[in-house]
Amino acid sequence: MEYIISHLDFILPAVLVMMLAVYMLNKVLNHDHTRRVFEYKKSVAKEMVPLRMQAYERLALFLERMQPSNLLLRVQKPNMKSSMLHAVLLKTIRSEFDHNMSQQVYVSDAVWQLINQGKDQLIGVINQNVTSVSPDSDATELGKLIIEASLEQQKWFIDEALSLLKEELRKNY
Repeated sequence: MEYIISHLDFILPAVLVMMLAVYMLNKVLNHDHTRRVFEYKKSVAKEMVPLRMQAYERLALFLERMQPSNLLLRVQKPNMKSSMLHAVLLKTIRSEFDHNMSQQVYVSDAVWQLINQGKDQLIGVINQNVTSVSPDSDATELGKLIIEASLEQQKWFIDEALSLLKEELRKNY
């Protein structure tokens, strides 16, 4: 026992120095790790900005293309029958939506939900009006009904989605 007490003046400072060294090393390593994580997040954010901007642009273009007047101008051809216009409209909407589906990871859930509701609302308007015309009638009849129905809509989700998309873009960038 006397041996331990006599050597305590050497052991105690050594233990204290060792504890201080471990503490300091731990602080340095934690600081270095934090700095590396920050640098990584900064580089990822720098790479994400162009991708997010492109997503906003693509979704804005999609919403503009889904406006009934724009959609009809693009797909309606001379001498087209209403049944053919109906099929082409639905195919075009689904195709464009599928093409832009991956963009949902770059926008808020609220924006994506409105985009989805807008697509569904447009399909509903088209399907509702196709029953009012004969399948063999001229496509312009169906086109007119779709335009009229879209103008009568009190709440057009495509417009709301575009507004929210623009607002989100302004807020984030």
